[in-house]
Amino acid sequence: LAVVSGQIVLRSDVRAFLELDLVDKVESSDPTQADQYYVTKLIERQLALDEVNRYRIPIPASEEVQEAIGAIQARLGGELALSKFLLSVGLGLSDLRQILQDNIRIELYVSERFGDANQLSESDLISYFSENRDFFIVSDRTVEFDEVREVVRSRLWSERRELLVKEWLAGLTRRGEVVRFEP
Repeated sequence: LAVVSGQIVLRSDVRAFLELDLVDKVESSDPTQADQYYVTKLIERQLALDEVNRYRIPIPASEEVQEAIGAIQARLGGELALSKFLLSVGLGLSDLRQILQDNIRIELYVSERFGDANQLSESDLISYFSENRDFFIVSDRTVEFDEVREVVRSRLWSERRELLVKEWLAGLTRRGEVVRFEP
């Protein structure tokens, strides 16, 4: 489906990432559009991983990776179900471990690069609250800013971070070596 920095993205990769819940699912009545979305997500992941490797982000603790594997095993119905699924998409447990390590490293890099919600100023929070009061209603009453300060911080940071990451990934895509093939 694509080649990214010399790495091939196959339909089985898309299936594996979807079934393992490693990519956000999209609702679309057009299967071609959905496929393009998933391929784009895997392209962006590879470009982000290239960036992570450039900055030498360390490999996470094996416990963190094992915890992620355990969650996937539980979701799929156990170790045997996971093994059967991995076999059906041409992956082994070591491949899954590598994918999960890389995902953790990407998330760590993004967190380091874009900071956290504590960098938002009080005026940013108040402005956001004022512009989005309708989101902050409890039991049919509008709440005061002080009651929801941390919810406001979390919501605003989530929106800003999503935009920052989207712009970063768009830049990586423009500069990256990406070849897409029509399905």
